[in-house]
Amino acid sequence: MKFIHTADLHLDREFEGLVQEVPYQPYKILEKIIDFAIGEAVEVVFFAGDNFHQSQPSIKIQTYFASQLARLAPHGIQAVVIFGNHDYYRKSVYWVQFSDNVTVFHSETVMTKKLTLKTGETLAVSAFSYQHPHISEDKIVDYPLRDYTCDYHIGLFHGEISGQRFAPANLTDMLSKDYNYWALGHIHLASQLADSVIYSGTPQGRNKKESTNLIVYGDILPSGNLIYFQDLAEVHFETVTLDLSDCQTLSQVLTYIASNLIDEAVCYSLNLKNYENVADNLQEAIENEELLEELRQKNIIVKLKLLPLASNKQLLTSIEVPEFAMPAIDFKDIYSLVPHKKDIQEIFDDPEFVAEVQENISLYVSQYFEFGGGQDEN
Repeated sequence: MKFIHTADLHLDREFEGLVQEVPYQPYKILEKIIDFAIGEAVEVVFFAGDNFHQSQPSIKIQTYFASQLARLAPHGIQAVVIFGNHDYYRKSVYWVQFSDNVTVFHSETVMTKKLTLKTGETLAVSAFSYQHPHISEDKIVDYPLRDYTCDYHIGLFHGEISGQRFAPANLTDMLSKDYNYWALGHIHLASQLADSVIYSGTPQGRNKKESTNLIVYGDILPSGNLIYFQDLAEVHFETVTLDLSDCQTLSQVLTYIASNLIDEAVCYSLNLKNYENVADNLQEAIENEELLEELRQKNIIVKLKLLPLASNKQLLTSIEVPEFAMPAIDFKDIYSLVPHKKDIQEIFDDPEFVAEVQENISLYVSQYFEFGGGQDEN
């Protein structure tokens, strides 16, 4: 059985930390996945949750998702969908009907559904969907043992190994079910916990922290699973550190930096080190953003940063604010300044919303702000 496993599409989420326009829309990654599935003639595509970034996705993005999955139908390819903590399922917010080739798990109760593939083989899929932004209980205990009356048995799971808020699980319990494969979602970086237990990660990163952009392309055979990670992303975020020790002039600096920015589809975060020969002028060009403006003529630059010089600590003493230094946001104080509506209060009381705002502010600070002065002054 040939399959694709993807998760955490977050279709209605934009790129983060960019001041330049990117011609590629991140939601278009779904079209690349569907094209790949058709081209490889797989039997089934698994979507392991957080298909949307919002719990109430727009009609437009719902329609887009459903229409792309319907493209699989003429090729006899089935899709299996669960909802995660971001797009937790509520029937009242959905406007679309999925095509007949799509199997959707709506319930927070673990269920098993059986499919007949285009090969005539049978597939059992056990899964659940979130109906709330958090699930504190272990859901793996509710998954049944492998159904040997079917040719294959797959487990779909959106959650975390250990933890407390997102259906905490452990690998041993998963392996005890003896499934052919576990398709995991929630973690945005690809991770293979065991031969048959895999987080595919997000297929299209939205910021510099999401550095793996992959889907899983697998084939389950009697001899075992063949697993391949496939990168279909149009845009990648990369952090590059450049050594300027051989640059004697500013002209050489500019030429050297430009020669290392070879991909127009990469969003670069640049760290410059060993720039003693041009330190004063280079620091001035970065502080007034002149160099940043020049580099952005041809490339997407998220951040440009000078690393401290070992030979003279006084030349640069900027310290990046660590994430743990961010103060907590007082949402009660903010709420007192806005109209007192029930729906606004519910949003402010949602721990997921608070955590996401805090995370996004921390990300913004790390990309755009530095604090000058010596270490004693910060």
